[in-house]
Amino acid sequence: MTPRLPARWRPPGGVLAALAALVALGGCVHGALPDAAVPSPTITPGLAIAYPAGRTPLIEAAETAFRRQPTRARLESLPPGALIRYRPIAARAYRLSHVQAGAWQFVYRSTDAHGTPVADTATLLIPPAPAHRLVAYQVAYDALNRRCAPSREILNGTMIEQWFVSKALARGWPVLLTDHEGPDLAYLAGHNAAHAVLDGIRAARTFMPGLLDAVDTRIGLWGYSGGAFASLWAAQQAARQDDDLLIAGVAAGGPPADLLASARHIDGSGFAGVYFQAVLGLARAHPEIDLDTLLNDRGRTMRARLSQSCLGQELAGVRDPLLSGYSFKHMHDYTTVDDLLTVPAVRRVASANRLGEQPLAVPLYYYQGWFDPLTPRDQARALARRYCAHGTAVRFDWALGGHLLPAISHADKALAFLAARFADRPVDDGCAAILSRWSPTTGTHAGPNRR
Repeated sequence: MTPRLPARWRPPGGVLAALAALVALGGCVHGALPDAAVPSPTITPGLAIAYPAGRTPLIEAAETAFRRQPTRARLESLPPGALIRYRPIAARAYRLSHVQAGAWQFVYRSTDAHGTPVADTATLLIPPAPAHRLVAYQVAYDALNRRCAPSREILNGTMIEQWFVSKALARGWPVLLTDHEGPDLAYLAGHNAAHAVLDGIRAARTFMPGLLDAVDTRIGLWGYSGGAFASLWAAQQAARQDDDLLIAGVAAGGPPADLLASARHIDGSGFAGVYFQAVLGLARAHPEIDLDTLLNDRGRTMRARLSQSCLGQELAGVRDPLLSGYSFKHMHDYTTVDDLLTVPAVRRVASANRLGEQPLAVPLYYYQGWFDPLTPRDQARALARRYCAHGTAVRFDWALGGHLLPAISHADKALAFLAARFADRPVDDGCAAILSRWSPTTGTHAGPNRR
């Protein structure tokens, strides 16, 4: 299959030559100088872009070189979203031979939670007949180890959320997958994720000029669970910025609505490892959470183990210690304090990363499992109320099931919502009902088959 893109839509010319080398050599090749921003591309018309099946295993040395952080001085000289290096890839779908889309990865300049410039990585998928649309899909890789980053999972064929991505590609929508936890794998660090997503969109627009930087190119944000968390943080950040990103709407399913409340809820449950993982991830972005002091000997062993883990791989069928090793454990058995959630630094960081404290400038489709063990119904209702109180138009759907089933059952509804927003159609704003029926004083609510 060798579909053609119009010349004005193609990526930098070096990509096409690099792709030929990739097919011939079975490896990954890089475009641009290691620490140079990629210039505006010039393309020779009429060249076809092949989509290889991608069965070559990762070469770790090449991966390390591609993802290498430029010098601090070089990063500071680049604007957010500047392209640093790129390569064509042979993308593999989950348990399928290949992805029906042209695929590239690029490294771009972004910013961490504290304003320090960093280099992040993203994957861009372009379907054969692309529309002037872009879906930034945030994968719930929920990782402390880079092997589960979307940019690696799509090379290995282990990204189980490829099913959702394929649905967007089938509509002709290009899809961007950012490694939104950043180079340090700062899981659930909201500001860090927001910068990674928004700067990744800027880099994609530069990389695919004419298609993604057109004046009518509209952008949708979508994600589930940890991916919904990143999507919502990106939407919150975008609302505070005055830029030309035409974000049309955000679809978010099953986000961790309140980190402190969720941690309290799942401590000692079958999902306790997610709480442990979140503490480790937040500490990477916020060193004021002094784990060297807060963790006892068992806690330090736990940190070493979970630093090699990721929830995405556990769900993909690769045994991981995150769920299997720490189910029904209690955090106080791993810390030097009786209650980690009462430590001032922990409370400040968790509160600073709570969703819904800022408005969205675009409509939100929010869907949530009725029996979700990670985010109880009262937390989901409270998050919807917070967004409504800020003036955000919110469409809310309860879904039958726990934490995983709603991702599947409501994917088509999320896509339909984005399609409506791409067409600039208004949303069915449910905030009047949310603010009245879900009042904290009344405690009333709609069931899973009612909005």
